[in-house]
Amino acid sequence: MIPSRQLLSSLFSSLSRHPHWSLTRTLHSDNPADIQGQLRGTASFTPLRQNPANADCGLVYREDGEMPNTLGVGAGMPGLRWSKKYIWRLSEGKISVWFAKVAREKAADSGDGQGNVQEADYLFHEFEFDGSVSEDPTGKHTGTDDPLVTPPQPPLNFSDNTTVFTARGKHLCINDMYRTAYAFRVDRGTGEVLSWSSRHVVKGPKKNQDIVNIYQLEG
Repeated sequence: MIPSRQLLSSLFSSLSRHPHWSLTRTLHSDNPADIQGQLRGTASFTPLRQNPANADCGLVYREDGEMPNTLGVGAGMPGLRWSKKYIWRLSEGKISVWFAKVAREKAADSGDGQGNVQEADYLFHEFEFDGSVSEDPTGKHTGTDDPLVTPPQPPLNFSDNTTVFTARGKHLCINDMYRTAYAFRVDRGTGEVLSWSSRHVVKGPKKNQDIVNIYQLEG
């Protein structure tokens, strides 16, 4: 099912109406030096300070967490904080995700006349919505040759009057292909996102990673 423009706008804006999403991330890699296991943290969406020359609707996605002492080899020091940011945009009925960078600009409320703001750097991927979602709660894809990536089902916590929208995107970084799949559990009546998930599969000459994320409302 492909959401209408109105429903897509409701879905996009509802992500920022909730202060925090709890994030559970499961990482698997063929490289034993990479981080393995489960991470827990929080994610949030806040409105992007717009450039007057660019009227697109934008959100800053930020995730934060702390390394536990239960991860496998290559995890780094327990207690080490991790954080990442992306820019999500809604423009002309399409959602896109961009890598974020810090722009230095004059801020009227800053004592030194300078403030850090986020802006989009370059495109990660655009959403391509479809109507399929994996019935496997782990998000594992059963095909062997098909590169299609399927997301895990978002948790059903608050209401059974919901529908799930799924989307995919991909990004080539030199020799490494990043394939991503999303699933949003949406209230049929309000268009509010109640939970969502994503999955990133990275394939390359020296990479074979599978990263699954589950997002639920806190509180």
